[in-house]
Amino acid sequence: MTIADPPAGPLEEARASFLRSAAARPWGLLPISVGQYHRMIEEGIVPEDSTVELLYGMLTLKDRSVIGEDPMGHSDLHRIAVGLLAPLAVRINGALRHLQVQLPIDVPPDQEPEPDGAVVRGTPRDYSAGAPGPGDVYAVIEVAHSSLKRDREEKLPIYAWAGIPQYVIVNLVDRTVEVYSEPNRARYAAPAVLSTGQTFRLNLGGGEGLEVGVDELLP
Repeated sequence: MTIADPPAGPLEEARASFLRSAAARPWGLLPISVGQYHRMIEEGIVPEDSTVELLYGMLTLKDRSVIGEDPMGHSDLHRIAVGLLAPLAVRINGALRHLQVQLPIDVPPDQEPEPDGAVVRGTPRDYSAGAPGPGDVYAVIEVAHSSLKRDREEKLPIYAWAGIPQYVIVNLVDRTVEVYSEPNRARYAAPAVLSTGQTFRLNLGGGEGLEVGVDELLP
């Protein structure tokens, strides 16, 4: 598919939008597969430091800034919000599941997003041969400020198409939490948008859930 080709569905619509955006970026287009991406990391071409991720076959710099600041920087607001995910691990981690933070999920053939948080089946040692795939992931969490549009319009279709049951956006712009569920092709049902004082049920797999307060996730 080229950028000019007509989209064939929601995932392809998101892919076309992403590629149009990527074409305007200074580093341009560099389509690669998950396997090529891993080899680039192994050979030291790409740093294994969570500053980049593979989206729609494109090596993409993460946007962890706040609106109006340097998109290459890592804002204090984003850093604090990601740090607030850590206490959840105490309530999640066990033999059946664990919380991983800013680590990759393999979505072959050409996607390896690195969500800020993910509830993953089993323990970290279960993935010594490679990152978890979509079937291993119960929920993903993205912390968003200047990346809000990307997280809603470009990363959401990836997670939905992969069949990940729940997608949570910690929206730092509006100080809300958006909870998406019921993936269908490359879309989720309309989200529940929650404000301070409210809670939601984080999917832990196997019919289990964890009640999480919006206030726990907002800086």
